[in-house]
Amino acid sequence: MNSKCSLLLLMFPAVLALASCSGSNKQCTTNCQTGDATVSVTLFDTPPTGVTVLSFSLPIVGISLTPSTGTPVSIYSPTTIVPTELTRLQAESALITMGAKVAAGTYTSVNVTLAASSGVFINYSGSTITGPSSLTCQNGQVCLLPTGAAATVSIPINLTLSAGQEAWIGLNVNLNNAITLPTPTSIGVDFTQAKTFTAITTPRAGTPPGAFDTIGDFIGTVTAVSSSSITLQNTITGQSLTAAINTSTELDAAPGTYSGCTSAACVTKGSVVSMDSVLTTSNALTATELDTLGAAATDEVEGVIYPTAQTPTTGVVGMILSDKISASGNTPLAASTTTYGTGIFLAAGSNINYVIDTKNLTNVPNFTPIGFAGSRDLLAGQQIRAHVTNVTSGTSGISATATNVLLRWSRISGSINTVSGSNFTMTGLPQYINTINTSLLQPPAVFTYQNATLFDGVTGTTDPNFVVGKNVAIRALFLNSNAPPFQAAKVRLP
Repeated sequence: MNSKCSLLLLMFPAVLALASCSGSNKQCTTNCQTGDATVSVTLFDTPPTGVTVLSFSLPIVGISLTPSTGTPVSIYSPTTIVPTELTRLQAESALITMGAKVAAGTYTSVNVTLAASSGVFINYSGSTITGPSSLTCQNGQVCLLPTGAAATVSIPINLTLSAGQEAWIGLNVNLNNAITLPTPTSIGVDFTQAKTFTAITTPRAGTPPGAFDTIGDFIGTVTAVSSSSITLQNTITGQSLTAAINTSTELDAAPGTYSGCTSAACVTKGSVVSMDSVLTTSNALTATELDTLGAAATDEVEGVIYPTAQTPTTGVVGMILSDKISASGNTPLAASTTTYGTGIFLAAGSNINYVIDTKNLTNVPNFTPIGFAGSRDLLAGQQIRAHVTNVTSGTSGISATATNVLLRWSRISGSINTVSGSNFTMTGLPQYINTINTSLLQPPAVFTYQNATLFDGVTGTTDPNFVVGKNVAIRALFLNSNAPPFQAAKVRLP
């Protein structure tokens, strides 16, 4: 489905008959009287440069604000822990809480309480790395990161709220500071390190007018939809987001051979959708794009491909999980322990389709990406989604057979190397991407597209801050092609 406009016309009559979503995501947590201010919190990530992280799960169990006088005031205290996967946040933001009520006044710090973190990394240091709890990771291996201990971190902030004000706090997690390297051959995780968290209250350059932040590629099953709103629930975290739909909301779908979606009527209760949205300055979500990944739920996994040398059998690729759907209730897939960072070995089934989810680049004129047509185009560092059967658990971990494969959006960080018009090249990519993918032209090129590629932290490649040497993160299709390998839907300067 390549026409967003025609889909939009189909969408709204189709959903009028469907159940509308219930209620608002806004919550009242303390001192909820007339005159309170309203605060939302989002989270994003500065990725580490000294270690390659494939997955990092950070559970936030509480957030409070410290007033200039008095005791801290809670603005987020979930009854269920919702972990946030940080590697995708190098190019995205995640919504932590929306519309929390807090008394007007001056606040000097935001306090974030964390449960124990977990993560997965690749050791490309050239030596064996050791860590706590008898961690030993040989060079070239994929290993678990040390657990980051539960902690409360206090972050300085200068926030004065007036009665009725709508406000926002953006929290930046800097994994360069949290992941410690006491020696070249040892590793640890400590969120109490200085400047691991910083906070901002002013939207970054490139943020759309009338918005505090953008929430990209939130994947979930549709639990409610109407002509004016949609609610998605993520399978791994259980988090639900409700967003308004309007005439500017774009509708797309993965190729029908993967999604089974051939019209806008696919956006119904039970379908699987990737949603881009903006957190507006009135502290509400508005969907900017709905990308149907599945007309109906099926057994499905999504994650990053890691070096195939780690897999036990030739012809099998390894995936580190970032999303899943278990329609069948299959025990290994449905288990709560099959979560962020779980390793899955994927074997290709017969007559398998390899297709590309072009998402918000769908309507770029003459956009026909090449470099993902078969198993030879599977590269370490790609983000893929796959329908799976024969999901089993054994001594080497979870194994499955992929019957359908969809190329989705890799989050990759590095440094700006050269800039030419709307395009640029990158250096300093995660080491395993360059080491494993020997055919990747160096330095690899990134293409951006006017009115399609989103910029965050800058307004575009001509922004005076978009200069050689600056750190940059992209959300891009990673193709087995040098013309070019990275087709960017989003570019962020941390």
